[in-house]
Amino acid sequence: MKKLFSVAIILIVLQFSVLAFSDDFQDGLDAATQGDFKTAFEKWKPLAKKGSALAQFNMGLMYDKGEGVKRNYKKAVRWYKLAAKQGVASAQFNLGVLYSKGKGVRQSFKKALIFYARAAKQGNVSAQFNLGLMYDIGEGVTPDYKRAIKWYRLAAKQNNAQAQFNLGQLYESGERVTQDYKKAFKWYKQAAKYDNELAQLRLGNLFEKGKGVTKNHKKAVKWFKLAADQGNETAQFNLGYIYSRGIGVKQSYSEAVKWYRLAAGQGNVLAQFNLGVLYSDGRGANQSYSKAASWFRLAAKKGDAEAQFRLGVMYEEGDGVEKDFEKAVKLYRLAADQGHTMAQGNLGWMYTNGNGVEEDLDEAAKWYRRSEQSRKAKNKKDPLSSLR
Repeated sequence: MKKLFSVAIILIVLQFSVLAFSDDFQDGLDAATQGDFKTAFEKWKPLAKKGSALAQFNMGLMYDKGEGVKRNYKKAVRWYKLAAKQGVASAQFNLGVLYSKGKGVRQSFKKALIFYARAAKQGNVSAQFNLGLMYDIGEGVTPDYKRAIKWYRLAAKQNNAQAQFNLGQLYESGERVTQDYKKAFKWYKQAAKYDNELAQLRLGNLFEKGKGVTKNHKKAVKWFKLAADQGNETAQFNLGYIYSRGIGVKQSYSEAVKWYRLAAGQGNVLAQFNLGVLYSDGRGANQSYSKAASWFRLAAKKGDAEAQFRLGVMYEEGDGVEKDFEKAVKLYRLAADQGHTMAQGNLGWMYTNGNGVEEDLDEAAKWYRRSEQSRKAKNKKDPLSSLR
């Protein structure tokens, strides 16, 4: 299963629930709150040396983040360890992060697991999530999906959206646990409430396909839009496809172009290609071969065979670009080497007529044969790629 989240440093400025602090500690806390970390450091250091667990944690935090003092992971580890021995869960968690990243210490996933477990048992939600992740992907421990789900669930109950999403992903994939789309839907919906864009995307997919829920294209569009508005390029692409086909919405090529452009701007190759198709065919905007060529060119540079082929045709015909047989041949060859049937046939034609290359009937015959072989082996590609 492809993981979308990794162990991350989540540094916490503690909000202490005790009734009172020493004056020096409170002065340090007030200074830190105001952004004066240098003063905070000066106030907390003597207290930390005297054994104050909270001051020790904050010393570690300041060395970890480089606030009020030059960043020094080794010193951060030393202070965190002192606080961790006194049961400060946040110090235990941060030690786990540093061991997992190998910052200030030799990298050790096993030690990271130990410190995460100590913090997780005290209810630290980030530690619970990271434990679930480590058991999920088998980092420093043998994969154990029952334990992964256990820790994810504990974190999820504390409204950790990443844990909720990962639970949904586990149940949807069914790769390691019994596939259950209803449970996947349940966890995705909870994560989506906290604006998790990936959960919103997955909810859209479930409604689109009718998995775990009744198929409902309008609800699919709703969730795709929520994810797309957060910048999710796959959701943006899906909306472009939906509007281009009129699936659950009124067909609108202008809306399709809008969403495809957003996805394409983030480097989505399929969106770039589909924009080329829409401009080439005159859908969603006035027909513009020059715009079509621009979008095909972006997709072609990223290796999209169909875009390479179509751009080759444009250079051969002089549509939207200056006619250039040599560029056409180059593009046909790129697509042909990927098994594109029509590109192989066109390359044969170029060799037959000596367009952009020296006339070579043997080479032409070779490409015609390959085209015929590819035609038998492959189905014709849909010009507007489907939902992702």
